[in-house]
Amino acid sequence: MSMIQPATTLPDHGCGGLGRVTHGALTSSLSDAHDGPGLYLGYNTLPDPPFPLTAYLSYDLGPQAAALDPETLLRMGADSIRAQPVPDEPWDEAHQRLAATMRVDAVVLTAVAHAMEPGSSQAARALLANLAEGYYREGDAETCVDARETAVALGVDRAGTRVVLVADGDAASTRVEAEAKGVLFDLLGEVLDAQYSWTRAAFAL
Repeated sequence: MSMIQPATTLPDHGCGGLGRVTHGALTSSLSDAHDGPGLYLGYNTLPDPPFPLTAYLSYDLGPQAAALDPETLLRMGADSIRAQPVPDEPWDEAHQRLAATMRVDAVVLTAVAHAMEPGSSQAARALLANLAEGYYREGDAETCVDARETAVALGVDRAGTRVVLVADGDAASTRVEAEAKGVLFDLLGEVLDAQYSWTRAAFAL
């Protein structure tokens, strides 16, 4: 079972709480030893948090996630959360306390072993743009002679802030200084909105 991981002391990459949870998610994805994309919820990343703890939690995507491309995965995730019924019975006191102190503010998508190193060349930057736009397909990386095996994390928060981090193996995460846009960011926003709305309804927040 996944546990909430504190991110308060992690690097923020100039993006505050969103940068911290995105950094944590990317680091975790490199050590989780799973195939396919990963999804992480970020807590208390926006101003005036209900509790002074910025944190993140790995979202259980199930065994089918490894076979899905990121766009399909996010569409299915948003639909699944929206379709999840709100419990009729109240949650126990411990769950109520946790929900009241850990506000869902962000969501992060990680993709491991996509070959791109945006700082190396224009072609590598184009690969990253294709991923964010939802156009990346297996085999695209082989056409970029400057690309290297990396991992990428795309993060969004409820204020509309977006960030892209990349890591080269076990190296430190680096923020990509480029406009973060594309269908994956839009779909991440839908997943976040669905989760935030469900949590508020389920716990009467």
